[in-house]
Amino acid sequence: MPVKKIIQREMPKVGLHETVIPYAEVVKWVNDKSVIIYGNIKGNRIPSRILEEFIQEAVKNGARNIHVYADGQHGIGGRIFSQGEPVKITIEGPVGQRCGSMGMFGTEITVRGGVSDDVGWINCGAKITVLGDATNGAWNAAAQGILYVQGSGGARCDTMTKHNPRFDPPQSWYLRDVGDSFAEFKAGGIAVVCGINPRNQKSVLGYRPCVGMVGGVIYFRGSIDGYSERDVKLLEISEQDWQWLCDNLKPYLTAIERMDYYHELTKSPDEWRKLVPYTPQERRRKRWFKVEMEDFRKNYWEKEVGKGGIFAEYIDHEPTIIPYIVTGQYRRYKPVWANEKYAPPCAYSCPTNIPTHKRTALIRLGKIKEALELVLNYSPLPATVCGMICPNLCMQACTRGRIDIPISVKELGKASPDLPAPKKAKSTGHSVAVIGAGPAGMSVAWQISLKGHNVTMYEATDKIGGKIELCIPEHRFNKDILHKEIERFKEVVPDIRLNTKVTKELFEEIYRENEFVVIAVGAHQPRKIPFPGSEHIISAYEFLRAINEGKTFDLKDKNVVVIGAGNVGMDASVEAFLCGAASVTAVDIQKPAAAFGTEFEQAKQKGVEILWPKITEKYVPGERKIYFKDGTNIDADFVIMSIGDIPDLDFIPPQIHTERGWMVVNEFFQTSDPKVFAIGDVTGLGLVTHAIGHGRLLAEYLHGELMHSPVTRDLRARIPYERIKLDYYERCRATSSLEQEAERCLSCGSCRDCHMCEMTCYWGAISRVEKSDGRYEYVVDENKCIACGFCAGVCPCGVWEMVENI
Repeated sequence: MPVKKIIQREMPKVGLHETVIPYAEVVKWVNDKSVIIYGNIKGNRIPSRILEEFIQEAVKNGARNIHVYADGQHGIGGRIFSQGEPVKITIEGPVGQRCGSMGMFGTEITVRGGVSDDVGWINCGAKITVLGDATNGAWNAAAQGILYVQGSGGARCDTMTKHNPRFDPPQSWYLRDVGDSFAEFKAGGIAVVCGINPRNQKSVLGYRPCVGMVGGVIYFRGSIDGYSERDVKLLEISEQDWQWLCDNLKPYLTAIERMDYYHELTKSPDEWRKLVPYTPQERRRKRWFKVEMEDFRKNYWEKEVGKGGIFAEYIDHEPTIIPYIVTGQYRRYKPVWANEKYAPPCAYSCPTNIPTHKRTALIRLGKIKEALELVLNYSPLPATVCGMICPNLCMQACTRGRIDIPISVKELGKASPDLPAPKKAKSTGHSVAVIGAGPAGMSVAWQISLKGHNVTMYEATDKIGGKIELCIPEHRFNKDILHKEIERFKEVVPDIRLNTKVTKELFEEIYRENEFVVIAVGAHQPRKIPFPGSEHIISAYEFLRAINEGKTFDLKDKNVVVIGAGNVGMDASVEAFLCGAASVTAVDIQKPAAAFGTEFEQAKQKGVEILWPKITEKYVPGERKIYFKDGTNIDADFVIMSIGDIPDLDFIPPQIHTERGWMVVNEFFQTSDPKVFAIGDVTGLGLVTHAIGHGRLLAEYLHGELMHSPVTRDLRARIPYERIKLDYYERCRATSSLEQEAERCLSCGSCRDCHMCEMTCYWGAISRVEKSDGRYEYVVDENKCIACGFCAGVCPCGVWEMVENI
């Protein structure tokens, strides 16, 4: 017990019990900051409400160290406003329910023993340390703060916890185990169950944990006997999880006076696992009740409503074969003008979904300016990407290529560098932060800004453009065009903070100040295979970036070996020749995939030799040789390793999940934190056009979230090639203008208004109808149509189709 030192002062009058329970006997001041409060005076227990009044009065009068000798009182330490200076409360003796309930920031409670039910209930920021066990309902509905438990937790701990994104997530720590129904309806926060000498050896999380859990994360060590598989998934912990645990175990074990367990708890990450909830999108994809529709109708529906279903009484005829030629409702099939029902192969194959067919349609109407400007609604870099560096997946899928050569999307792209920036929508006042100014970051920032939202970009280097600017060799594209498009980009997105590497601290600030955060930092950390001599090897990323920054490599008359024969490896091979290499050999463990053949073809033209399969054993710079596991070796004065890059994610908090170094996202690019999104190479390596496509799709989603409007995606299937009638078109390879190129487009799945259906219909059942907005459609008079199918048979674009008449 602390030494009692009475300070002479006027004792305040407290409550109606003053005559029964003298204040001076309950509250003993040690000094101006320290006070002792007794919960029992001469055998008379102080009521919970009065004890709380004494504590509140002591805090009001300056007490910041309060020692309470409790006698089963409830709610001790709750609802204390520290007024900027921490209030430390130590509790001895029997503690009642709801200790620290509604605890506020600045309150630190230490219980020297166990606690009763609902410790930390609706906690709002207090730090509570229990040097014993916590019984049922610990940490229920907590939103902020920390709970440290030296022993076990009872049943239904951590239920309905939540996380206010403006503050750190609430944390609860249990050294041993927890009771049944743990984390029911948990909506946020971090729980840690260490599994030291658990009472329940079979399951440290008790029976049926995580029922209804929708947010947060649970780290645990030890065995578990089941969990709510409909609500959560069991995962291995990531490197960030392990680092977070190792860092935060120290203050926890220190607080509960059990630091001697630190080595045991941090022996191996393999002893720990985590439970995280399914996202809403993942839940929607899961169908827990699976039954075929026919079985459902027979075995469930008709049992209840009768044979024939709810419409049985309205059927006035027997099912029979309808004779002869008929119209109207008696047709078995009917024609439908399914304009734009299917996506054309070009737009479907383009990760950015750029509608080339719409651009060619505008050109055919004489609207060249509108056709060129349309692409700026999809990409900020059409001349650079579509026109120069993209492998043009759209052209590879183009139906025209089945006749002669695909539509030249590159020429459409090259016509775009001097287009003016589109006009931005009226400001909405919403704010989004984008970390990384490469193609993915530029794409999402461009789209969001055009929609009227405020965007702040953070870029670690002094240049915009990411790997396009830093790593793609200048022989591959015209950098002047890139710089033109970057200047246009700056008109739309002016707030770009260069030379700003985001740290953990800056990320927290960005997170607080913005409604959404987009991580688009790319993959700029080279992978390297460790083998003897690998320290003398340069990565392709470092090699290409150095050349782009003006550094020269003297490779004259040298033999260069490139480990990895992918696209980047081919770029590095060509650059090695340009630096004077006498020979360049690229090696790979398998046959290189030359699907995007520009880099491959350029390398072959330069004389690059490609060897496979080759697995490197060692590099001996003194011998100038590289050895392979098949017993062979080749001369190697200079070696470049090109096996890919990974992101640098040191700045993200551990609660944002990663897997093998990549950020984990759902179909909306959302991470495990609903406020944080990730796009581009940070989620997995891809093409520049993939990064731009990610940005456009994410911007559509964020705009819907910010404006509380529905978000729709183009989920149309690609039109089958066989629906397009190639017989109508002649081979035509050479064109000299955009107009001629537009005429070559087959307009797959989109009506060209050729009237062939209308002219072919013998019964005159098809007519063209003009709409008030200038559009048109072809309609069918069902009283004339006999469902002959001629319209579907003659349509060159595959628009008409025959469907069942039901």
